[in-house]
Amino acid sequence: MDTNFLALWGAGLSTVLAVVKLWEVWSNRFRMNVSHSFTSCPHEGNSIMIRNLSSRPVIMEYWELFFGSGIWPFRRTSDIDSPGPDAQDNRIDSHSSKTLVFTGPDHFAWGVDALKGRKIYIRLHIAGRRPITKKVYG
Repeated sequence: MDTNFLALWGAGLSTVLAVVKLWEVWSNRFRMNVSHSFTSCPHEGNSIMIRNLSSRPVIMEYWELFFGSGIWPFRRTSDIDSPGPDAQDNRIDSHSSKTLVFTGPDHFAWGVDALKGRKIYIRLHIAGRRPITKKVYG
């Protein structure tokens, strides 16, 4: 009787600890989110917020903002903006965000006439990972 009780208690405890570990791994997985705030005023500017939802900081090496239409392998893209050759690494701490602001000459049109059936995407180059493409608008 005592041996069966200890075996059941050990099996139950190890199952609970395995579930806790799986929950921990799932909640700490790599996740990025992108949102926007677009205006028609070039002085106010458009902004795109990139959020790091994971529990570890990430380094954003480079980003590309572009219009995209169609499906693979017939996708067509046209560039909107990127930081250019003088791009710097940007650290985004865990559970925090980085905002990209497009004012003045960097401001871009986003209305129906400018989109022409396309969508706005951003490609994020994160250190140690493949580039991630996220839909911003459209």
